[in-house]
Amino acid sequence: MVPHSNLPSLTGIRLSVRPFWVWDALIYAVVALLAWLTFGRGEDAPATAAQIIQMRLWFIASLLAYLLAFQVSVGRYFFQRPAGPVLVPVASFLLLALLLGAIGKFASVWVMLPLHLLWLGLAALRQSVARRLTPPLRLGMTSRPTDDLLRHLPRHRLQYAPITPHEPQSLHQIDALIIAAEEPRPLQTRALAHAQLMNIPIITQRTLEEELLGKVSLDSIDEGWLQRSAFQSTYQQVKRFLDVTATLLALPLLLPLMAVVAAVVYFNSGRPVLFWQERVGQDGQAFQLVKFRTMTRDSERSGPAFAKSGDQRVTPVGAFLRKFRLDELPQFWNVLRGEMSIIGPRPEQWAFVAEFEESIPLYTTRHWVRPGITGWAQVNQGYTDSVGQTTEKLQYDFFYVKYCSLSLDALIVWKTIQTILTGFGSR
Repeated sequence: MVPHSNLPSLTGIRLSVRPFWVWDALIYAVVALLAWLTFGRGEDAPATAAQIIQMRLWFIASLLAYLLAFQVSVGRYFFQRPAGPVLVPVASFLLLALLLGAIGKFASVWVMLPLHLLWLGLAALRQSVARRLTPPLRLGMTSRPTDDLLRHLPRHRLQYAPITPHEPQSLHQIDALIIAAEEPRPLQTRALAHAQLMNIPIITQRTLEEELLGKVSLDSIDEGWLQRSAFQSTYQQVKRFLDVTATLLALPLLLPLMAVVAAVVYFNSGRPVLFWQERVGQDGQAFQLVKFRTMTRDSERSGPAFAKSGDQRVTPVGAFLRKFRLDELPQFWNVLRGEMSIIGPRPEQWAFVAEFEESIPLYTTRHWVRPGITGWAQVNQGYTDSVGQTTEKLQYDFFYVKYCSLSLDALIVWKTIQTILTGFGSR
């Protein structure tokens, strides 16, 4: 299996068909006009210099939000429900809060809240109509897919279409050809030849399964995974710049929030407020991870242990902090120090790493990238508390290592927001 396969992904099949982007442009034009009026373009007096600056920041935030949505919508990951239109107003509001907070104008954010709620409603309506009017992709297969694969096919977006290689006209009815390694070579060769002549995208069944499930099966890993150089990309260098920039912009909001959380922890369970623990980072290097203390002071008197659902070591306030991931906020310090990234596989303790290296093949490959505050496994699976769950988590980590990109990170940011709001997967 080669990282960054040259085969097309499912989401690349219909990128040229964007009839609903006109709707997005019209919605944005209306919202931009209302934003300009909201920021003080009065009838009797022109906008002040401060209002013009705030309006410019709104434009920057909204354009960055559209870039984020574009990365999510054109990435490899067709198994996700398209969230681009709805993502824009949410991301724009959060980015605007960061930018206005950075210049000390955070109060202006609440002035824009009604406008963004209106924007969210219009985007949700547009997305609902688009889903109803967009036909599903038809995936041609020469053999019936497995029951597991059929179970994960989102029928409103993907449909299985049986084809016969001996009848090329059947290929006219499909959007992509799915090939399976176990098919007889002559049968597969005939199907591939016809599809190439008709310029039909060809996708391996392994790629389809990875895109549908969002993880890489440990059974499909081969010697290609052992070449670390295959996983290096220029994006890793850009990502470090994005980590530092995003953290510095967020500090005006993070510091007051962390002060409140620290006070709550102190008055609820006393000192220490912070909890430091050695974890394994990139290249297997140890570092001290910091978080707000959510357990009793003697929580590890019997040695390291997974946090389980209903764990008696977790304080009442700690359970709330863990549910909404507020205990992780101090780890932005680890990000600034270069020990962690905002997005990446979660770092584990040495005791667990030693155990997993013995029981899970190629476990250490997850250390080829910086660990993260949030990650692909966290937004899909949540916390783990056993070797079996960790094995599944590793499949998500492999998927992230294999397909690490701006589009995947953008998708993780969006799913992290949903995770924080719902408290998904907490222990």
